Amino acid sequence: MPNKNPTSDLPNIGAPATRALEHEGYTTLKQLTKLSEAELSQMHGVGPKAIRILKEALKAKGLSFKESKTGEKLKKKGSPVSRTDVVDKFLLGFSHPLKAEIEALRSIIKGVDKNINEEIKWKAPSFNYKGEYLVTFNLWETKKIHLVFHNPMIAKVKSKLLEGNYEHRRMMYFADIKDIKAKQKDLIKVLKNLIKLQK
Repeated sequence: MPNKNPTSDLPNIGAPATRALEHEGYTTLKQLTKLSEAELSQMHGVGPKAIRILKEALKAKGLSFKESKTGEKLKKKGSPVSRTDVVDKFLLGFSHPLKAEIEALRSIIKGVDKNINEEIKWKAPSFNYKGEYLVTFNLWETKKIHLVFHNPMIAKVKSKLLEGNYEHRRMMYFADIKDIKAKQKDLIKVLKNLIKLQK
């Protein structure tokens, strides 16, 4: 558990949930009255138990979460903190003939910007920029590396490496380490251009 913020009156909801809230600037119960339960549940690391504890703590102070709008549709956000420990553990127990290539690409992607966070999504390493998903590995394929760029802005990024004509998705493939080295500059350019479109 990280050292508790001296100005925080948040109850003990566990380290992941506490980190997620603090990363978004929420350190007091009063601040949480600006969020609905639905919005809070979108934060990676904040589960049903943490929400229940927070709800009880708010009620004890005569406060409550913001009322959710009818039919409110919320977009899933990526982890606000990098879960390198979780990804490391996942890959340690993961068997794949192109594991070295996966690690090489993972290192390249994380090195593009300090604000890129990693986590596990779709049972594979996934990367987001300040909560906006950028790219996730598709690990079902074993003869090549398959990256899925799933972001509303990806259609605006032009690159000969991007394949597919889906509304919000493009694919990128790598055969081996040699292929990764040959395409590295273009991959970095794609990620940097996609990040620019998030701002």
